[in-house]
Amino acid sequence: MAGRRRIAFSSSLVAALALAAVAGAGTWPKLEKSAADQALANRSILHIGDFTAGAGWTVAKDTGGSGSVSDPSSCNGPTFSDEGRVLTGSASSSFQATGLQVWSSADVMQTLAMARHDASEITSTAVTSCLGALSKKNLPASAKLATVKKLAFPHVGDWTSAYRALIDVAVNGTTVRLQFDMVLARNDRVEITLMQMAPAAISKIALDGEVRLAERLAGPGLSA
Repeated sequence: MAGRRRIAFSSSLVAALALAAVAGAGTWPKLEKSAADQALANRSILHIGDFTAGAGWTVAKDTGGSGSVSDPSSCNGPTFSDEGRVLTGSASSSFQATGLQVWSSADVMQTLAMARHDASEITSTAVTSCLGALSKKNLPASAKLATVKKLAFPHVGDWTSAYRALIDVAVNGTTVRLQFDMVLARNDRVEITLMQMAPAAISKIALDGEVRLAERLAGPGLSA
């Protein structure tokens, strides 16, 4: 029961984070799908076969969301702008197990220069500020944001940046700490986002699984 409750409230937070990235006004980003790049996007997200059989993982409902969710004072600027971005493929997926939920998404940029530019604009200060603001705005009364920090994470793909929010949740008179991790990675033209909600009590186990999944999506890090 507690696990289901954690997943339910985390969905609203993930929807907010996804929508906050859409800061560019007007026609950006442009979507000009090609069959080959859509297939590439589909290969660059998680599938049920990526999880250990018999471990209880199932497909989760799309968190989706509609409208505009943002915090203008914390979620704007180059890090969150869509101006100039042309997507030729886009896909997402979500899976859950008891007390756990994982989300993945992949956007294929029209050119490698676009993907490199997006990565170069991301700063840890901007992301942690936005993540903190959205957490405070979208968490229910039973949950409280403790910290948001950049997360030490192995290098995967061509570029990686990771973040962790710690959230305290009141469940049946006790406080349970959860960790919400967001890993951003680039593999050539593909921009990948991996997010996971897990109990902080199993932090190392959850992180080990997260690294394995990130490597599945973006590939091992390139040698210097």
